Amino acid sequence: MKQVIFILCTLMSGVVMSEGLFLSSYNKVSDRYAILDEFDQSGVLYLTKPETQQPERDAVAYIQYAPVSEDAWKQKMRAGEPPQLHEGLASEVAVIPKTAEQDFSFLWSADGNSVALLYKNAPIAFVSQNEKYGFSKAVVSDSPIVSMWDTDKFNELFE
Repeated sequence: MKQVIFILCTLMSGVVMSEGLFLSSYNKVSDRYAILDEFDQSGVLYLTKPETQQPERDAVAYIQYAPVSEDAWKQKMRAGEPPQLHEGLASEVAVIPKTAEQDFSFLWSADGNSVALLYKNAPIAFVSQNEKYGFSKAVVSDSPIVSMWDTDKFNELFE
């Protein structure tokens, strides 16, 4: 009976439980948060505005589904559905089918205005306040939602 009451109270309060992983890291230097939010079978890295938890920049870091065809992707976009990666955009390392919290960590730049997401200690995505789009190893070319990986820029920011 207690479980039913808890579920009912949760539903009535409007609290929405996260669908997948939700991890965050705070940077004291920049007063920003880095967030990994796994929703709709996609992991997205966010960098927040200073002094808030409001996202300022983002990058699709990985997907948990087989990439859709480009035609299916266009239909979803026209229907206003959340963007997904299609076969022509997704890289060979885009799919991470099963995720666990301990497999992910964050790497901050010295000034705290850029952050990278690491999967099993290897960088897979990063965002910077100075770049309009984030960068990801999950894509093979730039798109309207994320840029392809840029090793030089990563090294400039994080090494």
